Amino acid sequence: MIVTTDTGSAMVVIGPNGERVRIRSLARRPMLASACEAFDHLRLSPGAHHVLPGRSDTETVLHVLRGAAVVGRLSGEPDHLASEGDLLLARRGRTLHLEAGPLGVELLRLTLAVPRHSAATRAALARRRAARCDRP
Repeated sequence: MIVTTDTGSAMVVIGPNGERVRIRSLARRPMLASACEAFDHLRLSPGAHHVLPGRSDTETVLHVLRGAAVVGRLSGEPDHLASEGDLLLARRGRTLHLEAGPLGVELLRLTLAVPRHSAATRAALARRRAARCDRP
């Protein structure tokens, strides 16, 4: 069993205006026998900006513990206000831009590996899609 306490070391990123983003890793892939890539605790100071880069082989789940944040994705998509208790799901490869509200925000981030399909599974899925398209 692995136990992580709140006294564990954290990385602190200081922004250009002195805003802070505190990130503490709760677990990483070698610690877990699952599809979990990472489990992190983030604290953003009021007004702090932080980018969570997406990867094509992972999806991200964010749970807002305290405070609020504006979460944006791409320039053409609307931003979302996430507040305490909200759960956000970012599909494969999505980069998320976080901007903490006036009281800051505290989040849990779970990064999950996207299941890989075998060549046979991919071929079967492609056949099913083609069969659906051929229907009148």
